[in-house]
Amino acid sequence: MGALSGAFLCWILWNVFLSVPAADDFCYGAGAHLRGVLQNVVVEYFTWGGRYTSALLISAFAGADALLLHHYYIVPLVILALNFFAVRHFLSGVKLKTGAMLLFFFVMLMATFRMRESLFWLSGAATYGVACALFLVLITEEWRQFIGAVQLNWQRTLLLSLASVLLASFNETVMLAHITLLFPLLCVALATKKNRAISWVMAAAIAGALISGLAPGNFLRAGLTPHNTSILLAAWTSLLLLLKKCVLPMLVSVILFSCIFWMCRIRRQFTFTRNQAFGFCVFLFLALWASIFARAYVLNELGPERARTIDFLLVNLIGFFLATQLYQRGRAIAEEQSRPVIAGMMTCALVATLAGLIFASSQTWKPLVDDMQESARLRNLMSARQELVSNAKGQMLVVEAYKQDEKPITFFNDIKADPKQWENGCYASYFGLKEISTRE
Repeated sequence: MGALSGAFLCWILWNVFLSVPAADDFCYGAGAHLRGVLQNVVVEYFTWGGRYTSALLISAFAGADALLLHHYYIVPLVILALNFFAVRHFLSGVKLKTGAMLLFFFVMLMATFRMRESLFWLSGAATYGVACALFLVLITEEWRQFIGAVQLNWQRTLLLSLASVLLASFNETVMLAHITLLFPLLCVALATKKNRAISWVMAAAIAGALISGLAPGNFLRAGLTPHNTSILLAAWTSLLLLLKKCVLPMLVSVILFSCIFWMCRIRRQFTFTRNQAFGFCVFLFLALWASIFARAYVLNELGPERARTIDFLLVNLIGFFLATQLYQRGRAIAEEQSRPVIAGMMTCALVATLAGLIFASSQTWKPLVDDMQESARLRNLMSARQELVSNAKGQMLVVEAYKQDEKPITFFNDIKADPKQWENGCYASYFGLKEISTRE
C-alpha cells in the first residue's frame, strides 16, 4: 500500500511540472495587466461574480508573466502543500497523526480530488483546491470545539471568523456546506452552554456569504440564464443526487480507512466517543447535502467536476469517522482472532492488485504512462506557442492547435479556430496581439 501510494504521488508530481496555463488564466492575467490586481478584483465583483478571494489569488498570480508562463508548476505545488498540511492538522485534531496515517489520508484525498480542474488549472485550483484545504482546517477546529477539546477565546474566535469570511467567497458550494455544518454545532453549543462564541463564527460565515452572494456581477450573470427551480425541488433533487452519487464512494471510503487502521495497528482507544463520531457524521452529511444543493438549485445537476472536490472531502471525512467506530468495535470483539482474517483479506487484495498490474496493463498503469507522455507533448506545444506569441505583439497569428482527442490530466481548455471566441480574446489581450486563432 505504501509503495502504491508513493507511486501515485510520483505520478502527480510528474504532471505538476508539466502543467500549463489555460485560457481562463490569461483572462485574469490580461485584466491584471490592464487594471492592476486590486482593481481587477473590483471589476470582477461588479461584472462577473462575488468570489473575491479566489479572484484576488488568480489575478495576483496570472498578472505576473514570469509566474504564469515559466513557473506555473507553483500552482499545483501550493495546492498539494496546503492540503497536505490541512490533513496533518486534521489528524492532529483527532489524535491520530502517524506517518503512515498521514500518507494514506493524503493519498485518499488526492485520489478523489478533481485534479484536472482543482489542481492543475490555476482558476480552478485557487477557487476549489485552496478552499478544500481551508475548509478542512475549519472542520478540524469545529470538531475540536464539538468534543470539548478546545475553548473559544477571543483570539481563536476572531481567527476562525476571518477564515469563515474568506472561505465563503471562494465558491458557493463550500459556502453553503460550511454554514450548514456550523448550524448544528451552534445548536449544540447553545444547548450545552459551551463554546457559545461559535455564534460569532456563524455570523461571520453568513456575512461572507452575503458579501459574496450580493455581488452585482452575480445578478448580471443570472439575468443571462433562465432559472425556474424552486428551493424545495432543489433540496429534493440534491438529496437524490447525494444518494445516487455519494453513498457508494462513502462505503468504499469506510472500507479503505478500515484497512488503513488495521495496517497502522492502532492499539489505543480513540479520544472521542461513538456518539460524538456519529453525531459529527450527521453534521457532515447535512453539509454534503447543502454542498450539492448549491448546484442543484442553479444547474439542476452536480455541475462541473471541480465542484465535487468539496463533496469528496466530506465523503472522505464521513468514511474516516465511521471507520474509526467499526475498527474500534472489531478490536473490542476479537482483535487477535480477526487479525488473521484481515491479513488474509489484505494479502488477497495485494495479489489481485499485482495481477491487475501484470495482466490488465491497459486498464491499470498503461493509461497513466500514456497520460504522462501526452502531458509532455502538450507542454512542448504550449512552450513553443508562447515563445512565438511573445515576439509577435500587434500581429495577427494562426498557431498550431492541440488536437489530441484523449486529453492529458494537465489540459483544461485552449484557444479555438474562430478568433472571436472568448478564449482567443483573452489570449490576444494578454500577449498584446491583434488577433489569434488555430489552424483547422
